[in-house]
Amino acid sequence: MNDINTNSNVTATSTKITAKVGRPAMSLKLILNKTFSLKDLQALNPDVKPVTIRAAVLRGLENGRFTKLNRTVRSGRKGKPASLFINTKVYEANLRNLAKSKVTVNVAETDAVTA
Repeated sequence: MNDINTNSNVTATSTKITAKVGRPAMSLKLILNKTFSLKDLQALNPDVKPVTIRAAVLRGLENGRFTKLNRTVRSGRKGKPASLFINTKVYEANLRNLAKSKVTVNVAETDAVTA
């Protein structure tokens, strides 16, 4: 009986393909600390096509890295206004800070009214 552990002529092969198919990934410069629009990213990455930038932002929206804000900015041309995006961690931190400041203001107003 041939045991695989004792037979030195047997080599392990994998049928899994490890090479990627398609276009190589582009490295993008992203704005992580404030709101941005697609036009801002295009100005920051002039050598990257707008379709690639839009796809990267849409991937970021799907996986939760970016949040789309309800505000828009006029683009200065005909057509739709530009949507604004922000990093999700920065957005949540801003909401927490806003909630803390509202609680502090309410406590100060309550103390002033009762005094």
